[in-house]
Amino acid sequence: MMIRFTFLSVLITFPLLAQWTPVAIPTNASFRALKTHGKHIWVSGTQGTVGHSPNAGRTWTFQQVPEAEKLDFRDLAIVNNKEVLLMSAGASEDGKALIFYTSDEGVSWNSIFQIKEPGFFFDCILWDAKKQKALLLSDPVGQKLTLFTSKKNRFTQIDSTSTPKLLPKEAFFAASGSSMIQVNSHILFMGGGADSARIYTYQVAKNTWKIQKPGVATGEAKGYFSIGARNKKEIWAVGGDYRKLNELSVPILTSNDGGNHWQALKEAPSFYMEKVIWAKPYWIVSGPSQSAAYHQKTNQWRSLGKSSYHNIVKVGDIIWGVGAKGQLGYISLSSIDELFLSEK
Repeated sequence: MMIRFTFLSVLITFPLLAQWTPVAIPTNASFRALKTHGKHIWVSGTQGTVGHSPNAGRTWTFQQVPEAEKLDFRDLAIVNNKEVLLMSAGASEDGKALIFYTSDEGVSWNSIFQIKEPGFFFDCILWDAKKQKALLLSDPVGQKLTLFTSKKNRFTQIDSTSTPKLLPKEAFFAASGSSMIQVNSHILFMGGGADSARIYTYQVAKNTWKIQKPGVATGEAKGYFSIGARNKKEIWAVGGDYRKLNELSVPILTSNDGGNHWQALKEAPSFYMEKVIWAKPYWIVSGPSQSAAYHQKTNQWRSLGKSSYHNIVKVGDIIWGVGAKGQLGYISLSSIDELFLSEK
């Protein structure tokens, strides 16, 4: 039986100064997955819970996917306005490494892929609209980078003999679903857990890999949790230690040439960052303790205050955020503009 809730939220006015506005929803599920396609917004999380807005957040519908009540949908991929893939994060030996799919905008869901062999744990999934295929990243198996591709919902693992060997204890974080990002014709991967950070670049057409060493110390629970791109050249990577919410344990890394070279940003707020996005003219970073905006041209930071959002996404003039215990909220870009102007 599918449990379905509907919640109506009409966006009429916004605060003059930047602050997050929480939205009450009829679930206490914890959300990490948040993506958009045009005006469609999809969120997913624990208890097999999925939320959808077809109109940029004005109305929301939440449901519990049948036979998924014990799953944590930590990431999702939007194919089009009707088709969505949900990724369950959890140990394969516990029956939690699955992909669910809808072709009718969430009216019905089906499990289309499951790994039962021990050792797999899915981290993030993305949709390549140009090639009409999905890319699914797992924690390493046998210390090898483990990646699947999907064409017409048939998932196939990339030959592990051609993928890089990771460092001892190195893995990727199933946090905000952005440890992996596509830029141009290549895929970038960043994680942590080992003694130092490494950046992996996969040239899809050539089936070749490049490994970069930015010289950043990482460790248990510490590393890079999110990669975001402004365009084909400008990229940011953010993270920290998820046990230390009000510390920035690793520097923000930036690239101006599509990920070929990286440098540390000189100044940054001090908190664990789980997601970074570009929302012109700002880079916006968010974690479960707070959030901040960086003006690219003036090189200035502004705090967006205490907030609890693991993941954020831009839809029009609005930044939406999701977090633990049913947290859903928004902040407007126009109010962030006012914040920068008021503090000049």
